[in-house]
Amino acid sequence: MDFATLLQMLDATLRLATPLLLACLAGLYSERAGIFDIGLEGKMLAAAFFSAAVASLTGNVWLGLLAGIAASMALSLLPEVELHILNLMRGNQLISGVAINFLAAGLTVLIAQDWFQQGGRTPSLIGGARFNPITLPFADDIAQTPIIGPLYAELISGHSILVYLAFLAVPATWWLLYRTRFGLRLRAVGENPAA
Repeated sequence: MDFATLLQMLDATLRLATPLLLACLAGLYSERAGIFDIGLEGKMLAAAFFSAAVASLTGNVWLGLLAGIAASMALSLLPEVELHILNLMRGNQLISGVAINFLAAGLTVLIAQDWFQQGGRTPSLIGGARFNPITLPFADDIAQTPIIGPLYAELISGHSILVYLAFLAVPATWWLLYRTRFGLRLRAVGENPAA
């Protein structure tokens, strides 16, 4: 395998790992709070669908991002609403999570077919409906430097803002969980719910 192919594989790995990294961080917060969030896959699916659908319909990537966040938050509230409606003190987190996954898997296809008539898919995003890649400082200047230039110009530079925010969220999460009062309280509640 040559160096250019390796760079392309690593570049794709960074890009494709971003949604998984964000979901893992969400799961980490839930787990630290004492909640096993089995419904993360369904929330990711709903967020991805509504982000793409709203961005496609409006042509605005930021409205699409907000729609995805809202869809995921709405699905996160379902187990709580269920508990209050049924007036139960303790619900089964596993069943609620599986229900969210099934609900998202069915509803996204159904809504996509109704809105776009493309076999349950959203249209391809173009122009302002997509996040543009960000070229980091000096990436073009050192691109021809052997080894270091391609690493910086092709692997580190040229991703969307979400990739950079996701990787910055990892140390920020560590700091929040282990260096703030909020993190201490979140971990304490997760380890001992009676506290």
